[in-house]
Amino acid sequence: MLGTKYVRSRLGRAGAREPLLNRIDISDRTLKWLFLLPSVAILAFLAIYPFIQGIWMSFHEWPLAADTRTWVGLANYEALVESDRFLGSARATVVFTGVSVTLELILGIALALYLRSLSSNWRPIFRTIFILPMVMTPIATGLMWRLLLNGQIGVVNWMLINFLGMSPPSWTSSPTVAMATVIMIDIWQWTPLIVMIVYAGLLSIPETMYEAARVDGAPRLAVFRHITLPQIKYMIGIAVVFRLMRSFRSFDIIWLVTNGGPGTATEILNIYLYRVAFVNLQGGQAAALGIILLVVTIAITMGIIRGLGMQ
Repeated sequence: MLGTKYVRSRLGRAGAREPLLNRIDISDRTLKWLFLLPSVAILAFLAIYPFIQGIWMSFHEWPLAADTRTWVGLANYEALVESDRFLGSARATVVFTGVSVTLELILGIALALYLRSLSSNWRPIFRTIFILPMVMTPIATGLMWRLLLNGQIGVVNWMLINFLGMSPPSWTSSPTVAMATVIMIDIWQWTPLIVMIVYAGLLSIPETMYEAARVDGAPRLAVFRHITLPQIKYMIGIAVVFRLMRSFRSFDIIWLVTNGGPGTATEILNIYLYRVAFVNLQGGQAAALGIILLVVTIAITMGIIRGLGMQ
């Protein structure tokens, strides 16, 4: 450790007009770690400490409304796994995440291929149109769709009745339709992210590969299967990982549109965690739920990364 005497002795070796770092006889390796130390300390405090604190909380009965802590070991995890509410939320999370990410992936790849097929004059226009939903904040998106689907003043219901002659569905009062509604909104907002990532991958494919396929008379489906798809599989993997992580953390849009209902039909794990923590005030059980969600997210994303050979 650098002491005051050590620094003074080093300072005395050189003239007073030299820069301070030149007057201190210290190796580049030590100096590098000294500069990194504040950033590492802040990062550790902001990321590692809350994570360890969350694990510690999950092993305690930790009521947020009282100043008592009781060690319970794995009891919080056992209570969650045996809870019907937790299992229902897990099923809702699987349905919401699985359906939305799958449809976003299919639509995203199709729109990215369409964007690449456009001329250079039309690409910037469509690229801007595609990206607009993604730049909206989730709060604004939830409020906008809540108004659009409103039974009294909603534009969507008005269009269905007057243009298609259809009676509008119960967007948020039927369990199945409510889940379809939040999936539809999620697809509307986050498909552009997959479009942009896949489109960047498509631009990296050499045009000579397509020219060689055309010379050989390869059909379009074969070109897509044997040239396009293998070339963009890593970009697809990155897009899926990003979307899975974001989908597991979904909260605001579902909360604004359905409030997790009707009943608990759209109550995914993130909304259940909020209710356990800030409605039931069970800090220990909420921490256990957060740890479970984190482990599941890491396991799925690592499985995708290993499956695509992205390591």
